[in-house]
Amino acid sequence: MSRTGTTGTGAGAASTVAQEVELALVLASTSPGGEAADVVRERLRGYVRAYAGAAEARARGLADGRERDIALRGVAHARAVAADPVHDPAAHLRLLAMGARMVLRYGSEGGGGVR
Repeated sequence: MSRTGTTGTGAGAASTVAQEVELALVLASTSPGGEAADVVRERLRGYVRAYAGAAEARARGLADGRERDIALRGVAHARAVAADPVHDPAAHLRLLAMGARMVLRYGSEGGGGVR
């Protein structure tokens, strides 16, 4: 999902999410409860929703059982964080950022390079 609300794939989506993740981490340290953080938080939730299904499907297809289990737990955790209400704004932004990064890694075409 792009800043305009569209879903993208490949390098463009990876670049956009990487920028959002970096912004979220800065906001988590500086103003996690501000309006800008709320906007980024919602975009990160959108990325998790947009890519979690594909990430789960790709994770289920992994041959290595340990890697598969870690990826599936990561997707489940990202979905849970995206659905949770915000109790600690800084922690929530950090967790959403990491969840969005992880689901994009597994869920987008060409997203394997996202770190």
